[in-house]
This record gives sequence, structure tokens and C-alpha cells, in this order.
Amino acid sequence: MAKDVTIQDVATKVGVSKTTVSRYLNGRFGNMSHETRQNIKEVIEELNYRPNRQAQSLKTKKSHLLGLMVADIENTYSGYWIKAMQEKLAGTDYQLMIMTSNNSEEQELHNIRKLLDQNIDGMMLQPVTMDAEKYRFLYESKLPVVLIDRTLRANFWPTIQSNNFQITKQLAQEIVANGYERIVHVSEPIKDVSPRSERYDAMKLVAHEYQLELLTLEVDGSQELVDQFVQKIEYQAKRTAFFGANGTVLNQIIKAFRRNKLSFPKDCGICGYDDLLIGEVLMPTLTAISQRPELIGKRSTEVLLEIINGNITNENIDIPATLHLRESL
Repeated sequence: MAKDVTIQDVATKVGVSKTTVSRYLNGRFGNMSHETRQNIKEVIEELNYRPNRQAQSLKTKKSHLLGLMVADIENTYSGYWIKAMQEKLAGTDYQLMIMTSNNSEEQELHNIRKLLDQNIDGMMLQPVTMDAEKYRFLYESKLPVVLIDRTLRANFWPTIQSNNFQITKQLAQEIVANGYERIVHVSEPIKDVSPRSERYDAMKLVAHEYQLELLTLEVDGSQELVDQFVQKIEYQAKRTAFFGANGTVLNQIIKAFRRNKLSFPKDCGICGYDDLLIGEVLMPTLTAISQRPELIGKRSTEVLLEIINGNITNENIDIPATLHLRESL
């Protein structure tokens, strides 16, 4: 029977210590050169070396499992994170366990506990509420955690997200510059979800500063509600611009315009958050903010690995979004 390949066999063939190979397997690259990392990778593949997970876990008390708790896994935006996270972990010994809360606090709590039962080494969490007390049990567990896309009211963990307030304020100022007198802010339920709150606060601030009327419509998947709201507005009274606070409601607004035979920017303006590749192909083209979910996913993974390796931080990192000024305003 062929002898199992050991970590010492890999180290000997590469010409490094067992400790260096172990650091590579655990994603602790430190000052390890790119050449050494590449050599280790190639020898592992050549010898078909597979670490003994159970032995590693017993020795290091690490499972090499990372949890990801997503609020809505059906959202295309989440898919970009997951792809970037998996690509970042491809060169490490870590695996990703993905759970979704379906925007339910009860389901989120249940699934967080399931992840903890798997002895995960760390977690990336997209929280369904800003109420930090809901997560105090997790904070007190001392598990390394990174918040992704959403913040809490307490500074428990670092947050990686888009610069929601700043970029939305920039778009609101463009609405003002184009001579609009009224903004219709359409969003999924705003309370207790930080990106929605930050985007709304930016619109409200600019509307107040320039004395624009601000109407707010909160929807939860109802196209009919958007259709009715779009239909009842008196567009002749004030020059109006609609803002869709994410890709889902932006699409609903566009559909409502079509159904009510309204054209933009002739009858009213339209703009929104999350370009989702449609902005350049619509006629007229769409003024919209595009995020960088792949960078958010990559940076979240990097920060979590840094915390696991002892580099504790509570730093919040904003990944700049991009405002595309086109023809719809």
C-alpha cells in the first residue's frame, strides 16, 4: 500500500520547514514570498497532498471553516460577494459555510447557532437588524466576526460596506442641479437596515438643504403599490425625480413608468442605486450608482483572516461606489 504523503514530505521537496508549509495551509502568509507560496502550491498538487482535517483540528483547535450569514441569498448582489470570497480562500486551507436568514431575525439566530455548533473559526455577517443587543451573545463568544454591507448601533466588529451616505448625497445634488423640485424616495422598509437608512438620510439632508419636497414610499416586494403611487402623482405641479434605493425597487419603478406610459426624463426623472448592468442598455440610459460587491467580498475575507491571525481591528472600511451620470435625469 502506498505511503500517505505527509506535510514533512511537502516541506522536504520544497526545501522549507514544516512550519512554513503549515502557515501556508492556514493562510498565514506573513512575509512569505510569492515564489515560496507558488512552490508549495505546486508540490502539494504534484504529491496530491491532503491535510488530515481531524488531526489538524485536534492539534490547532481550528476547524478551518468560515461562516457566511447572508440576509437574502437570492439577491444577485450577494452572489458577487460569495464568488469573491471563494476566490480569496482558494489559496488557503479555509472553507466557506453559507447560510441565509431570509431577512428573518428568528432564522438568523437559528442559523448563527448552527454555524457555531460547527466550531467555525470566524464569521462574515450581513445582519438583519441594527440592534446590537441581538448579537451580544455572539460578541461575548469572542468569535472573530466581520460585518458585511450593514452596520450595528454598537461598534462590536469591523464593517465592510459601500460609502452609502456620501455617494447618495452626490446623486441627490445632481438631482438638484438638474432643476427638480420634488424627490420620490422609493425603498424597501428603511427602519433598522443601515444601508437603507444611510441612503434615505442623504436624500433627506439634500432635500431639506435645497427646500425640495421629499416623498417616501416604502415597499416590500409589491409592484402594485409602486404602480399606484406612480399613477397618482401630479407631475405637472412640480418637476419630479424618482430615486430607487436599490436594484429591486429601481426595476419596479421602471416597470411602473412603462405601465403608466410615462417617459423619462420627459415626464419625470429617474435614478437609483445598483446599476446591475442595465443602465447603459436602457433607452434613455439610466443615471445610477454601481457598487463593488466583489471588492466588498474580497476585503471582508481578508479582514476576517487578519483577525483570526491575531490582528484585531474594529476599523470600518467604505468601498467607494461609482455614480454614472447618464440621460434619465
